[in-house]
Amino acid sequence: MPENLDRELFKIITYLVNSAPLSLEETPQLSAFRLADAANRLMALVDDDEFLRAAGDDFRAHFNLVMTDQPAFEAWLADNAGRFTLETRRRELGT
Repeated sequence: MPENLDRELFKIITYLVNSAPLSLEETPQLSAFRLADAANRLMALVDDDEFLRAAGDDFRAHFNLVMTDQPAFEAWLADNAGRFTLETRRRELGT
């Protein structure tokens, strides 16, 4: 965990609050990117979670697709959500 977790969380909250009005003017892909980016920023605050560490690495490997290949970015978003759904199920249900 960062030394000043409250400060880091405030930065992410501010990012989200300021992204909200921008989302009304930008493409749906950029709005989706902002949500994925915020999740990535939150994941970076978590220590000792192999799944979240790998998810952060995966985000960093794919985030440029929003500018270079939007269909591939959209496919990655769906795959990423599926991985989180499976991990949630594993953690909650032990399956």
